[in-house]
Amino acid sequence: MQGPSNLGFFGLGRLLLLVAVAAVFTGCARSPTEQALRDRIDAMQSAAEQREMGEFMDGVAEDFAGNSSEFDRDGLQRLLRMIALRHQSIGVTRMALKVEMHGDRAVVRMQILVTGGSGGFIPEQGQLFDTESAWRFVDGEWQLGSAQWQPVR
Repeated sequence: MQGPSNLGFFGLGRLLLLVAVAAVFTGCARSPTEQALRDRIDAMQSAAEQREMGEFMDGVAEDFAGNSSEFDRDGLQRLLRMIALRHQSIGVTRMALKVEMHGDRAVVRMQILVTGGSGGFIPEQGQLFDTESAWRFVDGEWQLGSAQWQPVR
């Protein structure tokens, strides 16, 4: 697992990628609907952009694995905290979102543009990522179980 001290911009990208792929929705829906999953992803993206990392982590499963187990849930939380400390402004733009529903499980694929900076009009850093994430419906809520991401070249 990577620690926050040796993460560069790709660490920011990884964090924000997961932010875009995730969500903190505790809505009324009690069935595993695609709209409830999309709402969860929206909420997690918003939490990341607002630097509310605790709210973001509410949507991450206890047994989360990121990039082939490079990150567990604790590692992801450390990464998020580090990114929030380093960047006054965090932005996530989602593109080409595709959701495959499989009962109480789902696979989400998308591209994510992650930006960070000191809060000015133009971001200081940015990276585009291809992502794939696996979700499961547990106790009436969607949770992010795993995610894979790689920079677009």
